[in-house]
Amino acid sequence: MVNLAEWGMKWQKRGELQQIVDQRISDTIRPDSLRKFGETVEKCLADYGVERPSMGDVLWNLEYVLQLQDVDSTVSDVNSMNRIVDLPSQVQNVGALESISVTMAEAGASNEPDHDLSDVSMSRVFSQLIKAEGR
Repeated sequence: MVNLAEWGMKWQKRGELQQIVDQRISDTIRPDSLRKFGETVEKCLADYGVERPSMGDVLWNLEYVLQLQDVDSTVSDVNSMNRIVDLPSQVQNVGALESISVTMAEAGASNEPDHDLSDVSMSRVFSQLIKAEGR
């Protein structure tokens, strides 16, 4: 049996992630977008939890991957620092919301931010990520 994560990481470490992309869509994927996606996956699969990014960082990185994929074809080699201002303000503020929640939890206050997220079902979003036996 092949572990898909290990197999993908082998190609990522070789710098040849594009070799395992479906040929039917490989021509539509921008190299910068795929590279950043691979880097994000690599960070998420770190052996120790403290080395893994927060969900806010993962969200930001995936949003950035989409920005790189959707960038105008006349623009090449976009510097990531120049692209930060193009991200939606909600994505830029995710880190701030996480730190506020942690601070409030430590102080014994309610862990609910002032934003109304009642229509968001995280259990449905992340239900496919659960791996009961761990690593």
